[in-house]
Amino acid sequence: MRFVEDQTQKIAFTLRTHLEPGKLSIEKMDWLKQTVNVYSMNVRYYAPDHEELLYDSGMENQQYGRPFTARSPIYVHGQLIGILDATVDLDNDFNLPSLSFFSFALFGGSGGLAIILLILIVVIYYLLAMRLSKPLRLSSLQAKRIAGGHRDTLISETGTLELNQLITSMNKLVVDLKNQEHWREQSMQDLTHELRTPLTSMLSRMEALIDGIYPANEENLNRIYAEIDRLCRLVADVEKLSEAEGAKFQLDTETIDIRNLVRDVYENLVFLAKAKDINFTLHTLYTPCHVDVDTDRFVQIMTNIISNAIKYTAVGGNIDVGVTIDNKEMVTIYCRDNGIGISEHDLPLIFNRFYRADKARTRDTGGIGVGLSIAKALIEALGGTIQAESKIGEGSMFRIDIPLVRSPRNELLVNSYLPYKL
Repeated sequence: MRFVEDQTQKIAFTLRTHLEPGKLSIEKMDWLKQTVNVYSMNVRYYAPDHEELLYDSGMENQQYGRPFTARSPIYVHGQLIGILDATVDLDNDFNLPSLSFFSFALFGGSGGLAIILLILIVVIYYLLAMRLSKPLRLSSLQAKRIAGGHRDTLISETGTLELNQLITSMNKLVVDLKNQEHWREQSMQDLTHELRTPLTSMLSRMEALIDGIYPANEENLNRIYAEIDRLCRLVADVEKLSEAEGAKFQLDTETIDIRNLVRDVYENLVFLAKAKDINFTLHTLYTPCHVDVDTDRFVQIMTNIISNAIKYTAVGGNIDVGVTIDNKEMVTIYCRDNGIGISEHDLPLIFNRFYRADKARTRDTGGIGVGLSIAKALIEALGGTIQAESKIGEGSMFRIDIPLVRSPRNELLVNSYLPYKL
């Protein structure tokens, strides 16, 4: 009831600004008809005496189940110019509030228009937010799946530039994590395999001593001691490999002239080569060649490579060690020999952990096959690369490339050699 009365007052307020005393003209009648049609009510406009009917919306024949009429006098400048009656059927006009809301928005002033604009803005922002957040929600679901252990798929890049950059970084982390997990699993398998042999040997010997099969003399005890010593060396080498491949070590880099470092390693191993009557030659550049390396670890790498060359080069063979420049970005350190060489099948695998190309070598004499794995990991940590070329019966060449430090002197380097021969 109250709502119908309020709507009637709004219609009356609208009429006050347009109507005049007396009968209505045809233009006023048309205007009044258009105005009251939006309110879905039967409207009658009377003269001040409420006897003379000046306007009827034409719904006098309509049947009402439960009619309700609201009345409002219309004053202009304090003068009563007419009386407005508005009738609705309370049983049928269920959509009256929603219609009247839009009527108010269109005819009731700026307040209604502002409400409509506010609702429209909220709807637009909601749809826009849903569209922008959809890729984020999908990425979140994929990230949860990855966190749950499913790292076989990467997060798809669908969204804004900033979101794609974040997804790219997350995918890189996923790949790194997957590689670390693979490395850890492979290392555990390899380590288990390597530990099994010395442990089995020690267990068998100890059981034989306990059962009285072997006497507990110095010879048998020395054999057990040798197995324990071998096991200790295995653990030490695995620890080095774990530090290198797991990138857990700390590099203490400094800018040095790599020629001097290679010369030091060369001079430390000259006597090993001389003992086998090997023609051991160092080739170096005339001009300084500065690089950033960890001195101790690089000496470890070069010592490992040259020692292998001496070990697998026959008496009277040749070994060349040198420093050269292939381009203005990298310096190359190489070790070339004419030893037994490496087969085409074994060559791609020599940098794998626990791999030994010489199957005749035992763990006692040849280590566990992690030296080149450690060298590769350390060189890559220094920003360089290590490669190998070899042919059976013709020898091998190991090549290390390390970035040059940018300096005017390094820019002037030329491929000139100053040979040092044994």
